[in-house]
Amino acid sequence: MATTNYDIDYNDPKFQQVEADKQVAMNEMNNTYNNMISQSDKYYQDQINATKDYASTQQQLQQQNTDFAIEQVEQQKAQAEKDYTKEQSGAYVDWQKQSNQFGANAEVQASQGLNNTGYSESSQVSMYNTYQNRVATARESYNKAVLNYDNAIKDAQLQNNSKLAEIAFQALQTQLELSLQGFQYKNQLVLDQVAQKQQLENTYYSRYQDVLNQMNTENSMAEQVRQYNENLSLQKQQMQEEIRQYNQSYQLQVQQYNEGIRQFNVEIERLKKQDAIENEHKIKQLELQKASLEEQKRQANLDYQYKQQALAQSQKQWQAEYNLAKQKASSSGGSSGSSSTTSIKKNNTSNTTSVNKNNTSSGSVNTTTGSIKLSSGATAYANWTKAVNEAKLGPVSLETALKSGKVKQTTYNGKTYYYVSSGNSGGVKLGTSLGSLR
Repeated sequence: MATTNYDIDYNDPKFQQVEADKQVAMNEMNNTYNNMISQSDKYYQDQINATKDYASTQQQLQQQNTDFAIEQVEQQKAQAEKDYTKEQSGAYVDWQKQSNQFGANAEVQASQGLNNTGYSESSQVSMYNTYQNRVATARESYNKAVLNYDNAIKDAQLQNNSKLAEIAFQALQTQLELSLQGFQYKNQLVLDQVAQKQQLENTYYSRYQDVLNQMNTENSMAEQVRQYNENLSLQKQQMQEEIRQYNQSYQLQVQQYNEGIRQFNVEIERLKKQDAIENEHKIKQLELQKASLEEQKRQANLDYQYKQQALAQSQKQWQAEYNLAKQKASSSGGSSGSSSTTSIKKNNTSNTTSVNKNNTSSGSVNTTTGSIKLSSGATAYANWTKAVNEAKLGPVSLETALKSGKVKQTTYNGKTYYYVSSGNSGGVKLGTSLGSLR
C-alpha cells in the first residue's frame, strides 16, 4: 500500500535533536578511537625505544667485557715482556759473573793452575754460549707469547664484533616485529572506527526515519480527523436538511389532513342539513373515511415524534463515535515511530446500490412523499427513518441501520434514497393525495 507523503518541516526540533545526538555520538566515538590509536602508537614506539636502549646496553656491556679481556691480555703481554727482559738481564749477569777474571770461577781455575790454558779459554766460550742460548730461548719464548697474546686480542675483537652484530640484528628484528604489530593493531582500530561510524550512521538514520514516520503518522491522523470533522459537518448539514424537509413535509401533511378532515366535516354537515336520513349511508362512509384520515394523522404525529427521538439518538451516537475516533487518533499519533494508523469511521456506503433511470418504473417518482418505486417492487424513501421504521429496527442511527443489512441506500438523479432489502411492507404511504382515498 502506497504511503502518502505529507509536507514535513525538516527544521523541526525533533530532526535537529536526532542530528545533535548523532554528532555527540560521532564525536565521542572518534575521540575514543583516536585516543586508542594515539596510545597504541605511543605504546609500540616505547617498546621499540626500549628495545634500542636494551640493545645499546648489551652492546656496551659486550664492549666493556671485550675491552677488559683485551686489557688482561695486554697485561699478560706486558708481563711476558718484563719476564723476557728479566731473563735477559739475569743471563747477562750470570754470564758476567762466570766470565769475570776476578770472580769465583777464576779463583778456582787459578788454584788449579788452569788460567791462561786451553781449558780456561774453552770455559769462557762455553759460558758465553750458555748466555747466548739463554737470551735466544727467552726471546723465542717472548715472541711466541706476544704472538699468542696478539692472536687472543684479535680473536676477542672478532668475537666482540660478531656479538655486537648479533645484538644489533636481534634488536632490529624485534623492532621490525613491534612495528608490524603496531601497524596491524592500528589498522584494525581504524577499520573498527569506520565500522562503528557506519553503525552509528545506520542507527541515527533509523531514528531519523522513525521521527519522519511519526510526523507522517501525526499528519495522517490530523488529516483523517479533519476529513472526519468535515464528513461529520456534512452529516449534520444533511441531517438538518432532512429535519427541515421532514418538518416541512410533516406540516404539509398535517395541513392536508386538517383540510381533509375539514372537508369531511363540511360535507357531513351539508348532507345532514339536506336530509340526514336519506344520506345516512353516505354520512357513515364519510365518517369512516374521516376516522381513517384522523388515524393517519395520529400515525403521522407518532412518526414525527419517533423521528425526533431517532435524530436525537443518532446525534448522540455520532458524538460518541466522534469522541472514540479522536481518542484512537490521539493514542495512535502518540506512538513514536509507528507507521500504522487508526482508521476513523466514516459513513458505511458499502451497501450503496447505484440506480439509474432504468431501475425505476416509469412515473414512479412520488414528489409528495419523496419516494421512488424500485423495479423489485420495494419503495425507497428520501427520508431514511421511514426505511428504518419499515424494517422495524427501533431507534437506531443511519450507520447502524446500514450495517444491519436490513436497510440499504441507492441514488437516483443525484439524490439518496433508503429502502428495506426484504421488500415493500405495503399499506397507505404518508403523503398520498387525499383524492386517492375517496
